[in-house]
Order: sequence, then structure tokens, then C-alpha cells
Amino acid sequence: VLGTQIVERVVAMLMNEAADALQLNIASAKDLDLAMTKGVNYPKGLLAWADEWGVEKLVSILDGLYNDYHEDRYRTSVLLRKAALDSRKLSA
Repeated sequence: VLGTQIVERVVAMLMNEAADALQLNIASAKDLDLAMTKGVNYPKGLLAWADEWGVEKLVSILDGLYNDYHEDRYRTSVLLRKAALDSRKLSA
């Protein structure tokens, strides 16, 4: 269980950063996912992975971490929160 929680915590932060990058128009969803699969050899792009997890679950994880630690790194991206409210996917 602890291993799963650690993975969720780390990957949730990375997914949140990817959502921020998308919101800031740093890159498209397709390019962000491609960068992670080809550049870092992740099994999936972070935005596609977030969609697979469920954006609502991701927001719940981040909100829980923020409520526990009150650190900005756990503050949920505005784009991520809107996607959860609208039941919208992040990936291309």
C-alpha cells in the first residue's frame, strides 16, 4: 500500500505540472505526452495517464496532499480542476 501511495504522490505532481504546461500553452497535449514517452521513456504520456487514472481521482489525490501539507507543489492546476468539473479529458 505504501508503495502505491508513493507512486501516486509523485506521478500526481508530474501530471499536475503537465496540466499547468498545457494551460500556459508551453506545448500541446500531444507534444507533452510525446516528450514524456520518447524523451523520458515513460510508459504513457502524463496527460494520457491522467485521463486513464481519471481526472477526478487525480484532483482528489492532489487536494488531499495539499490539505495535509499546505505546499504549493500540491495545489491543483486550474485546468485540471476545470477538466474534472466538466468530465473532460486532458490528452489529445
